[in-house]
Amino acid sequence: MRKDTDGNIIGAGEDTTAAILEELYTLNTNVEIKRQQPLTNLLTEEFKNSLAESYLKHKIDIMIIGLDKPVVIRVQGKDHEGVLKSARDTVQKKILEWHNCIVVDLNWYDCPILFNEKLNDGSRDEVKNALSSSGVHL
Repeated sequence: MRKDTDGNIIGAGEDTTAAILEELYTLNTNVEIKRQQPLTNLLTEEFKNSLAESYLKHKIDIMIIGLDKPVVIRVQGKDHEGVLKSARDTVQKKILEWHNCIVVDLNWYDCPILFNEKLNDGSRDEVKNALSSSGVHL
């Protein structure tokens, strides 16, 4: 885990995921990979006003913009197994789906190579499989 230049917390697997997505979409000039985007950027004003303040501070790990729908990549480490955080993750996923986003969760237990920050065929396959399972066509 580290902090980026803007003070955002970058968890295990996130840098490697971003690198893999850049490789996958490098030839598609319509696609943009964005990191650490505020959740509120994806929500309607009416919906923002109904959320608890804690949700207004949430950031999206990685987004793919320029496909049929926005794709939200959530890189979920072991710390997302707790009761409170997993409940918030469930709510966040529903909110994103209601706002026409595809949500792709990369969980530490499904992506052991990725979470070891190894950029290789194994981690690439883990990310590709998660994207495909979520309906994102490469």
